[in-house]
Amino acid sequence: MYLQPIKIGSLHISGNIFAAPMAGYTDCVTRHISCNNGAFLAYTEMISSEALLRNNSRTLSMLKKFNGEKILAVQLYGSKPDTLGRAAIIAAENGADLIDLNAGCPVRKVTRKGSGAALGRDVRKLGLAIRAMVKAGLPVSVKIRSGWDETELNWREAVQAVVQEGVSAIGFHPRTCRQGYGGKADWKALGTMSAAAPVPVIGSGDLDSPSAVLRMLKETSCSGVMIARGAIGYPEIFSRTCRLLKEGIPELPQTPEDRLRNAKNHLLMAVETFGEKTAAKNMKKILVAYVRGWPSASKLRNDLMKTSDISTLMTLLDRVILE
Repeated sequence: MYLQPIKIGSLHISGNIFAAPMAGYTDCVTRHISCNNGAFLAYTEMISSEALLRNNSRTLSMLKKFNGEKILAVQLYGSKPDTLGRAAIIAAENGADLIDLNAGCPVRKVTRKGSGAALGRDVRKLGLAIRAMVKAGLPVSVKIRSGWDETELNWREAVQAVVQEGVSAIGFHPRTCRQGYGGKADWKALGTMSAAAPVPVIGSGDLDSPSAVLRMLKETSCSGVMIARGAIGYPEIFSRTCRLLKEGIPELPQTPEDRLRNAKNHLLMAVETFGEKTAAKNMKKILVAYVRGWPSASKLRNDLMKTSDISTLMTLLDRVILE
C-alpha cells in the first residue's frame, strides 16, 4: 500500500523510496550502494551551476553515472535563474534524466551567496529559476524548506510559484532554514502540502529508521520519501524499509559484523572508483558513520583523522570489531 510507483514528469519510477542528495556524501559509489540496497532513485550531491558553466573538471566528474544507474537525478544549486537554466542544459547533455533545484540548503556558505534556502526565501526568483530550468526539456523537481524562520514560513507561496512554472515534483524538508537540522521536522506541514499540491510531494526529515518512513507515509500521505542522514553508514535502511512496507517485516538490529563488512566494501568500491588518495580523504566521515554508537567510535574517529592511506584505514576497521 505504501510502497508504490511514482511518476515525476515523464519519468516512471518503480518505487517511492529515494536516497536524498547530500553534499560530500552522495557520490556515484554511495548512490550505487544505496540503489543496490533498495533505493529506487538516488540524487547526486548538490552541484554548483556556476562551476558547470565554467566547465570545471571536478564538477563535471560529479555527473558521472555508476555502472547500471538507470536514472541520473542531478541536483543543482545557484542564485541566478539564467545560470541555473544553462546548467540544466549542460546536465542534460551529460546524461541527466531528472534535474533537482536545491532551494533548501541552510548552510551559511551557500545561503550567503543567495543559493539554497536563500533562493527559497525569494519565491519570485525561485519561480524564474524553475522556468529557466524546465527549458532543458527534462523533468524538474525542487527541494524546499518550510521557510527562512518561524516568522517567515513561505512554503505555500513557494509551492504556488514553482507549480505555476512547471515543476514536476517537490521535495519538502519541513524545517526552517534557521533550524538547520535541529529540533523536530513539522510533519503536519508536510501533510498539508501533500494534500494540496498538484504534483508529487517527496517528504524528508527525521527519517532514521524504516519505522519512521512508514510513519511519515501514513501520517502525511506524501507521495514518497527521500532518506538523508539516516542512510549514512546504514545503506540497508532502504532494503529494510522496502521489506517493512511490502511485507510488514519488522526491522532487526544490524550486527557489528554486518556493519564492518559493509564499511569495508564501501571503502574498496571508493578506492576502485576514485583511487586511493581521494578515497582515503573522502571516506573517513562515512566510515565513522558505519560504526557510530560503538564504544570505540570516538577513538576511531580520532585515529581516522591522522590517517591518509587505505591499508591503515582497513587495519583500524579490523581493530574496531576486535575491541
